[in-house]
Amino acid sequence: MLQPATQNVHPIMGTARRSVAVILISMTALSIGLLFVVSLAYFKSLDREAAETRLLLYKRSLNDTLKRYQYFPFVLAQDPLTRETLNGADDLRLNLRLERFAEESELEAIYLMDADGLVLASSNFNQSPSFLGQNYAFRPYFTEAIEGMRGNYFGIGATTGRPGYFVSEPVVDASGTVLGVMAIKLDISELQQTWEQGEETVLASNADGIVVLASNRDWLFGGLEDLTDEAVARMKATKQFGGRTIRRLPWQTAGDASVRLGDNSYIYSEAEADYLGWKVHYLLSEARAYERALLTTIVFGSAISLLVGIATYLRSKRIQTALAISQSDRDQLREANRKLEQAHSELARSSKLAALGQLSASVVHELGQPISALRNYLTAAEIAGNGNTYPIHQKLSGVVDRMESITRQLRFFIKPGEVKMERVVLNEVIAGALELMQHDFAMAGIEVSCDIEGTAEVMGNRLRLEQVLINLINNALYSLQEEAKTQLRIGLAQSGDTAVLSVEDEGVGFGDRLLSQLQEPFHTTRASGDGMGLGLSIASSIVREHNGELSAENRAEGGAVFTIRLPLVAARSGVMA
Repeated sequence: MLQPATQNVHPIMGTARRSVAVILISMTALSIGLLFVVSLAYFKSLDREAAETRLLLYKRSLNDTLKRYQYFPFVLAQDPLTRETLNGADDLRLNLRLERFAEESELEAIYLMDADGLVLASSNFNQSPSFLGQNYAFRPYFTEAIEGMRGNYFGIGATTGRPGYFVSEPVVDASGTVLGVMAIKLDISELQQTWEQGEETVLASNADGIVVLASNRDWLFGGLEDLTDEAVARMKATKQFGGRTIRRLPWQTAGDASVRLGDNSYIYSEAEADYLGWKVHYLLSEARAYERALLTTIVFGSAISLLVGIATYLRSKRIQTALAISQSDRDQLREANRKLEQAHSELARSSKLAALGQLSASVVHELGQPISALRNYLTAAEIAGNGNTYPIHQKLSGVVDRMESITRQLRFFIKPGEVKMERVVLNEVIAGALELMQHDFAMAGIEVSCDIEGTAEVMGNRLRLEQVLINLINNALYSLQEEAKTQLRIGLAQSGDTAVLSVEDEGVGFGDRLLSQLQEPFHTTRASGDGMGLGLSIASSIVREHNGELSAENRAEGGAVFTIRLPLVAARSGVMA
């Protein structure tokens, strides 16, 4: 085997090279770190600009929604029918008119209250629940309107339990006296749904820092800051959020442009809406900036590292070239040795099988006729003895059976003719093998359990596949008898386009032997005279001719499992009866 050339390097030169390498590595690491910091700051700046742009769009959308019906209560308050109803006229006509207006304008409700806050007419007068007959004098929008001002308010409906945006307007007579209040309720659930369906993180909070709209529904009616006692008392008196307890969200600002919400960090931008002191908050995950900065660092860092590597390579080119040539020769020699060993192993196996085939042909030919003659003599002796058999006859019959079994195994290694391949259902192969082995199971007291998943169909020769299964079962029976065990399991399953057939026992296993050793002809773990060691060799050859694979392994709890994998022709669902 080739050995690499040994090079003597002066200690001072070696130390200098190591120092240069340390300096290069340190400079490269420092450059990459600095590149990451600069890239992160740059991408955060870009995301901050993008957040501000998107924030303006969401703010405009919210303002448009809240502004759309600001004028509507004022217009309705000028309707003579409104004043007539406040002066005691029949309210049915106004109810019907408000109902029609609500349907056309897609408002949740339009209703008229007298000076005491009692609802006299409502668009939902014929619905349940209805505002008709309710008193909303406790609501701030009523208080503001009864004092002659327009009222704007957000809260959860005291009657319906649904959140909404309320706009109110005073109804005055010719002298300017406030007779009552006209109010509308705007359902903002459509805007809430639009925010939820978007792929962005945005929320709106009221003047107390309570979330009233959010892309994440779990944040609704949570607090971004601690509430004052005054705010808690006011919300309780006005029933702004019904009986809900306002929970504090894990919201933590970090400077003017960053916020943490739970476990996530965001680039943060906010703007105040036109109504009620609401604020719109737009959040953009910082992870996005980190990912892009990391990608940039990887790309440019790789380029820097490449340049450093090229410089180092050019500096030590001759040494590296010599080492590469030496290593290449060594690798080629190692690969050549490996291929030679593999070819030698295959040649030895092929030679052994060829010799075995010639030997098998001679043995089968020479023993075939004597065995047949001996079988005929024994049969004739039984007939001549009127069916009575002597112990010697029984022993001779057993010997003949064994000799026939040996010749049957040897016939496999005689060069066969072409094997007919056809569709074979493995469930039927299992059933056939179990039927043939039924007597052996009974004699040995073996309990067989089957775990069959569906029906598996392969292209093959049924008799030869049965022979494989019988050989594996025979091995398992011998192993079980060695350990005085009685459980044998046969499994059939499908894995993708492959049928998986397994034979599992609780016997002695096969120790540290490799499957390649067990597949060698005449290699056996049984006592002398108890087997020829051909079963696994035959099974392995048959499985290979079916384009399959035979594997074996010891079970951790004792025993062994042999697994056959064959390509499926078709798979049909069902369970073996």
